[in-house]
Amino acid sequence: LPNFELVADVALWFAERYDPSCDISDNINEESDRILFIKSICQIFLTKARIKLNPKRLYEANGYAVKELLKVATMLNKAMNASGGEDDEVVSSMDFNMSSKLSNLKQARSLANEITETGAKLFDSLGKENGLRESREKALEFLDSISRNLGSNTEQEYIEKCIRDLVGGQSQQMDQMNEMIENLRSDEKELENKIQRRAAELERSDKRLKGIEQVRPEFMDEYEKLEQEIERYYSQYVEKFRNLDYLENQLDEYNKRELEKKKENQKSLKKIQEKYKVEEYNTYNEGNEDGNLMKDMGSTRTGFNQGNAVGNIEGDDDEGEDEEGEDSEDEDGDPINIESDEDEEIEEDG
Repeated sequence: LPNFELVADVALWFAERYDPSCDISDNINEESDRILFIKSICQIFLTKARIKLNPKRLYEANGYAVKELLKVATMLNKAMNASGGEDDEVVSSMDFNMSSKLSNLKQARSLANEITETGAKLFDSLGKENGLRESREKALEFLDSISRNLGSNTEQEYIEKCIRDLVGGQSQQMDQMNEMIENLRSDEKELENKIQRRAAELERSDKRLKGIEQVRPEFMDEYEKLEQEIERYYSQYVEKFRNLDYLENQLDEYNKRELEKKKENQKSLKKIQEKYKVEEYNTYNEGNEDGNLMKDMGSTRTGFNQGNAVGNIEGDDDEGEDEEGEDSEDEDGDPINIESDEDEEIEEDG
């Protein structure tokens, strides 16, 4: 089970033995304090002894933490054995310059591996101690009973019986193993036969495949011919589609231009119609002004016979009206066909 307090005590003791002047807090009540403690331990051994420890494994406080602490323990043990002095004198007089001990690096690594393996085996053995304790106690009781009753043969008979049972069990296991070996041999022979058959089938299949690859199918000529025709038809299709798209675009542009011309012609036609209407209106107003002027002159004339004057004036008015009527008839008889002229102009422009 993890025991962080024990790992912390061992690590702190190692650090104090290595460097008595180190200042590390032993407060591990909170999680942040434990993290700070592990960081401080790892930093001391990394900077001063050049030993890299895994802080995660130290924090787990299990068998892996023991492996990490063994690195420091091995180094301290080597230093103590090399100096041969007492503990306090060794700590004060040790030289921790690892560059001078490169020759012993391989030996130290092998010893560290042996220590870790031994520690792992010991840990596994201690884990089985609860189950082996009862068997060990029973064996001791049995040996005590044999030592007390040396004259009786009951214990010896019991031992012989147990040995015979063990021999019988082992013989049965041997028979089962022999039977399994025979079965495996028969299975091996069957598998070898299957492998041979599969190899023969594979060889035949390879030969058949090579023969098929060498033979040209009958339909390949027709297939290649049809493929060429399809490529030719496709190229024609692409060309026609492209031309059709181009012609449709040109047609759209032509219709657009014709529509614009038509609109412009309609605008010009409206302007001409308005112009002729204004001219007709002006001519009509000028004729009315001339008639009113003649009436005014007839009413102001003196020394003439009023009857003759009136008759002359009426005759003149009638003649004027006839002339105006003829002019109007001429004007009405031959109307100006503006639309037909404009249509002819549009057709000529088209």
